[in-house]
Amino acid sequence: TPLMGITFPAAVQSVMWTKFRLPMGASLCVSALLIGTWVTRIFAYHYWNFFPINMVLPATMLPGALVLDAILMLSNSLTVTAIFGGAAFALLFYPSNWPIFGMFHIPIEYGNTQMTVADMFGFQYIRTGMPEYLRIIERGTLRTYGQYAAPLAAFCSALLCTLMYTLW
Repeated sequence: TPLMGITFPAAVQSVMWTKFRLPMGASLCVSALLIGTWVTRIFAYHYWNFFPINMVLPATMLPGALVLDAILMLSNSLTVTAIFGGAAFALLFYPSNWPIFGMFHIPIEYGNTQMTVADMFGFQYIRTGMPEYLRIIERGTLRTYGQYAAPLAAFCSALLCTLMYTLW
């Protein structure tokens, strides 16, 4: 997601910086994308399919975009922004979504069983799109790396975001 998420902010930031010398292109673009994503999620999932909006929350990229703009403002260089800002954009993506999903890890008691709100959602709204054996295989693909799957994916994403920012 950070790899595709940096393409539009990089393009808008490049135009805003080269034409107008305004270091706010990434924040402006991510804010517009986030508003559009919320409108799509509310109308497509909540009003049309009657699906709970809590299960289709869009990922926020605003902290990464603010850091991207701050690095451009402080360095005045698109190359430095590509190297450090692109990496920061990808590395901030995962922790910036923790506050959104933190409310679903509250313990509750349901049917004399203690579980989280996220577990309750999983029992109430069953996903029928993929068979269970494929979910188990999909979950086990990064088990080779042990508990380091998320940091490894974040640093790989940081490298690719640096390259993608440079290309755009």
